[in-house]
Amino acid sequence: MQLDDRKYPTISVSKVAPGLEEAREQIDRLLASNTFHASDVLRRLLRFLAEKTFCGEADDLKEYSVGLDALGKPPTYDPRQDAAVRLQASRLRQKLDDYYRNEGRHDPLVVELPKGRFKIAWHPNSDTPPVAAPLATVVVSTPAVPAAPVGTEEPGNLKKWRTLAIGLAIMSACLTVVAVWSLSRSPRTIVMSPAIPVSTPELDALWSPLLSSAHHLIIAFSNPLFVGFQRNGSPDLVYRRRGTTGWDDAVNSPEFSILSRSLGNPVATPNYNLVERSNLVSTFVLSQFFARRRGDMSLARAADLSLQQFADNNVIVVAPSFSDKTQSALPVRADFIADKGGIRNLRPLAGEPQLYVDPPDHQQSDGEGLELISVLPGPMGRTTIVGFSGNHAWGVIGAVQSLTDPAFARTVVRKLNPSSGEIPPYYQIVIKIRYRDGTPTNSSYVTHRVLSLTQNSIETSDGN
Repeated sequence: MQLDDRKYPTISVSKVAPGLEEAREQIDRLLASNTFHASDVLRRLLRFLAEKTFCGEADDLKEYSVGLDALGKPPTYDPRQDAAVRLQASRLRQKLDDYYRNEGRHDPLVVELPKGRFKIAWHPNSDTPPVAAPLATVVVSTPAVPAAPVGTEEPGNLKKWRTLAIGLAIMSACLTVVAVWSLSRSPRTIVMSPAIPVSTPELDALWSPLLSSAHHLIIAFSNPLFVGFQRNGSPDLVYRRRGTTGWDDAVNSPEFSILSRSLGNPVATPNYNLVERSNLVSTFVLSQFFARRRGDMSLARAADLSLQQFADNNVIVVAPSFSDKTQSALPVRADFIADKGGIRNLRPLAGEPQLYVDPPDHQQSDGEGLELISVLPGPMGRTTIVGFSGNHAWGVIGAVQSLTDPAFARTVVRKLNPSSGEIPPYYQIVIKIRYRDGTPTNSSYVTHRVLSLTQNSIETSDGN
């Protein structure tokens, strides 16, 4: 299922503030973009309609003439029997929507093709950042992370991973960001550029459980197990076998035996010091999104968090999937889970598949993948957990970017509750992410499910 069309206000050419020269430059930008690169038909149609608009002839265009002159239809073409023009015009609107949601989100002008017309319209892009943004930075000071609740013990290396991870994420993702983290419990300071996503009613509605909550916010990243072969006290080689579930699984794999023998059977030790690019970029995007919205944030390895910390803190988890222990402790029954084959539908409705199949080439930089976004209650029902799960590294980045994007937020709100716009507290969304050269280029809604608290959890909450 494709994303709904974005609704921009339609502005006639005669009333548009930007001139024709700016509009021509924007059309050239569209025609040269990656979004339109693979579609000669849409490029030809866009160029034809733009030129007709610029010379004042677009109001006289008919479906028949567009078919002949833009699509190369024969003189015998009959619009009543052949819907090619209408179909291509609809595809052009969708392609424009895709472009401005991704590649052209900061272009100076938004170009549209209003429904039922062949006249191009355009207007200034409200998401365009300032042309000469000042170099002044915004400083957000975050208080010390609260101590673990009584009766629980914070893992010894949790503080260290929080501080090291945020530094790595920000340094890797954006050179305009400087992070200063102390390894003690002293206050921490993040210095960021002011290019933070704008606030919209839909974004505020989606993220309301975290924005309005008094509970502390933890962004939890996953860093997988690597095997390090050591000689002379330092690792000479570090490698990872995708899909490894633990140290025993790693050392019993064929890859381990081959590498160990080829290196002379050196000492092998577990290594958790490396983080995938998807986690770095996703962590940065989320940190940037929340920087101006709330000041109390910390980072942690997802594997280091206890159930008590999930119960006492709001947590955003960027990981391939939730652990079975965490999932079983939540007072809600999930309808979708991410596994190696794709997104598994545990309780299919009529006409739904049991598995939304994921393309297998997880390592490719060009392709598409399915991602699962889950908004769930914490173990005691007092906090909220937001999870981004999937098999594709680039897809995880795309899912995080999508849920912090105003246009995609509008689509999600309409899908979750099209009548009132009020969204349920707990739900899961399956989306498809397309990516090129390791960069997400398009996100589209696939399906969703609203979740309800289990009866046991309701009785427990009432009893408390």
